Amino acid sequence: MPTSLHTENELVQRVAAGNEAAYKELFTRYWDQIYSTALMFTKSPEMSEDMAQEVFARIWVKREKLKEVVRFDDYLFITARNLIFDQMRQKVFTYEHGVYLTEYFSDADLTPADNVELKEMEKIIQQGISILPPQQRTAFCLSRFQGLKHEEIAAQMGISKESVKSHIVRAIASLRKHLGDHAEPMTLFVWMLLML
Repeated sequence: MPTSLHTENELVQRVAAGNEAAYKELFTRYWDQIYSTALMFTKSPEMSEDMAQEVFARIWVKREKLKEVVRFDDYLFITARNLIFDQMRQKVFTYEHGVYLTEYFSDADLTPADNVELKEMEKIIQQGISILPPQQRTAFCLSRFQGLKHEEIAAQMGISKESVKSHIVRAIASLRKHLGDHAEPMTLFVWMLLML
């Protein structure tokens, strides 16, 4: 961390007032942390760099909100977390569930313990989905794993769009409860994705 004549709070307040030099200093202080966090989830240097840049762009665009921030590191983490989860949620729910998870966690750097945890996570998720009522399970899978819109699901299932939405909301609530009882790190991450 570079030396500075200003405390973090002073820098944050200067950024809130539109001071670009203070913004650049905060950027320098926290870039590695945000980039590393993104890389841990995406495993893609290019995607992680884009995400980190987007996080700091959002900080600058919404800089006036910094006047009310008490702990900048917490605020920055929440901003980064929301962006990363949003991006990962789109990837998780764009691809077929099993295929995506297999590809995502096929990194050679995974330890044997990581692989055990992955298998357990997949088992827990599949169990949660399997115990959903048929209509909820179908609507949820078509939405989250095949990326269909509510209108498309309604046409495929022969029900109204409102019914589709109701089935998905109830399915997510059930899965949250099921996954909440198994909150190991990887499982908790997927649970948080489901909550978005």
